Amino acid sequence: MSTRRDPFETSEQTSLTPTTVYDTLRVAGPRRRSRRWEKRQQCHKVVYRGVDPKLALKVKEIAGDLAVPEGEVARAVIEFALREYQEGGLDLNPQPNPCRMRMTLFPSSRSALESPVKTKKQKPPEQLWRVITTWRGFPPELKDELATLASDEGLNVPVGELITAFLRFGLKAYEYGLLNLEPVQRTAAFTLETKGKK
Repeated sequence: MSTRRDPFETSEQTSLTPTTVYDTLRVAGPRRRSRRWEKRQQCHKVVYRGVDPKLALKVKEIAGDLAVPEGEVARAVIEFALREYQEGGLDLNPQPNPCRMRMTLFPSSRSALESPVKTKKQKPPEQLWRVITTWRGFPPELKDELATLASDEGLNVPVGELITAFLRFGLKAYEYGLLNLEPVQRTAAFTLETKGKK
C-alpha cells in the first residue's frame, strides 16, 4: 500500500493556514490602499485640456532644475502672468473663431472661409484639445479665478488657451529674468533629540 494522501480527502489534520507570504496574499486578497489623502487634496489638483505640451514640458524642466513640484512652478508662472494681466502689462485680445462657438486667443493664419489646399505630405493640424495637463498644488481660489476669466462673463475662451497664453508670457518673463523662482527648503520631518546621560 502506498502512503500517499488522497487529495480529495478532507481531514481535520489538513490546515488552511498560509505558509508563505504569497499564500497569505491568496487567502486574504490584495491589501486595499487608503485613498483619504487623495480625496482631501482633490481641491488642489487642476486638469486642463488644450495646454500647449511644449510649455508644459518647459514647466517640468524648470521644476526638475529647481527640485520642486511641477504644480508649484506652473502656479507661480500663471500667478505672475495673471497679475500682469490685471495690472495691464499683458493684453489678451480674444477674436471670433468661425470653427467654434467661443472666442480664441490664437487665431489661425489663414481664414476659415478659404478652402484648404491639401498636399500629400502636409500634416493634419495639431489638435491641442486632446492634450490633458494635470498639476497639483493649485489653491482653489486661483482655479476659480482662472475659470471665471475664461468663462462667458470673462474672455469667453477655452481655459486651455488662457493657460497657454499665461504660460507663454510667464515663461518668457522667467527667461528674461523678470520672474525669479527660488526654491525654499521645507521642513517635512522631525527628529528626536535625547537629553541627559548617554
